[in-house]
Order: sequence, then C-alpha cells, then structure tokens
Amino acid sequence: MIDPVKISNALSHPIRYKIMLMLVNHYHRETKQCCFVNIEGVCNCEIMAEFGMIQSRVSYHMKELTKAELVIEKPCGKWKYYIPNIVTIKRYIYQLGLDLDIHATDSDTNKN
Repeated sequence: MIDPVKISNALSHPIRYKIMLMLVNHYHRETKQCCFVNIEGVCNCEIMAEFGMIQSRVSYHMKELTKAELVIEKPCGKWKYYIPNIVTIKRYIYQLGLDLDIHATDSDTNKN
C-alpha cells in the first residue's frame, strides 16, 4: 500500500522533484558519466554533479525519496545507484486520480 501523503511531501521539494525527473529521464542511459560500473540506475555522484550539491545533501534528499518508496537504492562500494520505482509511481498516479475523482481521458491530457 502506498502512502500518497508521504509521496506528495517528498515530491513537494523542488530539488527532489527535479531529481525524480533526472532519474526517470536517465533511467535507460547507455553510457555512464562517472563510476564506470555497469550498474542499472543513476549514481549519486551524477546527482551531485547535476545539481552542484555535496554528498550529504544528495544523501538527505535521496533518503526522503527512498522512504517514500519512489526510488530503489542499490549500493556499490562507496557509491549508491538509484532507479525510479515505476510500480510506486504508477500506483501513486492512480491513487491521486481516485482521491481527487479525476477520470482523465487521452483528449483531456492533450489540452492546454
């Protein structure tokens, strides 16, 4: 069971929202920017570089996203890799639709 409030709270911080976008958009990347390890996901050093944050700040934000079950953490030596938890993301979106009584159709999502 997902916790929509916990997820909404995690996504309410602009940096965490941007990190989620980064994870989703780089999830199937062919080449790594660092670490040279063939592990699925985005390395925390890539997040540090992308957002100009020190490791402790990245760890804090990733802990919040992990606690909300939005990301899956994979340790590898001194680095951690993160992949988006697609199941939780889809369940969250579905639950929001139920909670807000929104029944979007394809034509609704294409309107400005």
